[in-house]
Amino acid sequence: MSSDSRIAIVVPYFQREPGVLKRTVESAFRQTLAERLLVIVVDDESPVPADSELKGVGDFIRERTLVIRQKNGGAGAARNRALDAIPDDIEFAAFLDSDDTWESDHIENAIHALDLGFDFYFSDYMACDYREASNFTRIGSLRPAEHDCLDADRGLYGFRSTAIDHVVRQGNVIQTSTVVYRFGRFSQLRFREEFYNGQDFFFWMDIGELGARMVFSVKIECDCGEGINIYSGSGWGTDKFLRRVRNELKVWLSAARFYRLTPDQSAANRKKIAGLQETVARDLLHRLARRSAVPWPLLGDIVRLSPQIVPKAPWYFMKVFKEKLQNQGAQ
Repeated sequence: MSSDSRIAIVVPYFQREPGVLKRTVESAFRQTLAERLLVIVVDDESPVPADSELKGVGDFIRERTLVIRQKNGGAGAARNRALDAIPDDIEFAAFLDSDDTWESDHIENAIHALDLGFDFYFSDYMACDYREASNFTRIGSLRPAEHDCLDADRGLYGFRSTAIDHVVRQGNVIQTSTVVYRFGRFSQLRFREEFYNGQDFFFWMDIGELGARMVFSVKIECDCGEGINIYSGSGWGTDKFLRRVRNELKVWLSAARFYRLTPDQSAANRKKIAGLQETVARDLLHRLARRSAVPWPLLGDIVRLSPQIVPKAPWYFMKVFKEKLQNQGAQ
């Protein structure tokens, strides 16, 4: 294992409840390699300031924690600000969202895996909204038997897929708070700030395109918390739900422009886009049937982003009506 390499922990911070960041930072310093960590917290104009959260931590943590303040710009911009601030002598960087916590051996396992000749590490985790099984199990798109077993005791596997194929075609399981990578080799790589969500997908695909060798662990090393989440409260028929759909459309439409996709990847990407377009049509019918307010400016954004939705809309409407008639007949 790299005996003296330091590791920077990137924490974008925006929370409305006290105690969230303190819990996260303390979990970082419960790592077996805690003395080698530098935690960089970027306060993205959080309603609960980072400084107030860190008042109660001990000297060991304060001496190894850097707080940077910026105008609110979102998680991608906050992570980029932290990456800009990483000192030249740091070899590895890890991401940790401000409401997530790590198992104590996460960083040690990651550095061990990277020392086997890899550049990018991720692990299994528990999602905040699904506690019955880990996310690798729930999503099911990452099957360890299809990858190279490197260390059975640590649950390490060499990733045999490409990042693009995994994200676009297979179904992404890479969670930001489990990622550790070789920052020294990819120090110029940044998140695409123009995307409200999906910046992490692009980061994984971009680093893969730059030649990063990937490794993962099937061990559950992260527990995702229930703090501020861009998806929380985004139930069907809400404006937040429709904004999420718009943002996801932007992600997958852009993926087709940014990367040279194989025919299978292109087909999978078109399927994602068609599914989101259908969701928009269903959301509109849902609102009209309940005489709910229709966010026409938001719908206008979606049409400008994906104009193909207009000629497809009647077909989607007919599909919904047909399903309704079939359900009534079944009753």
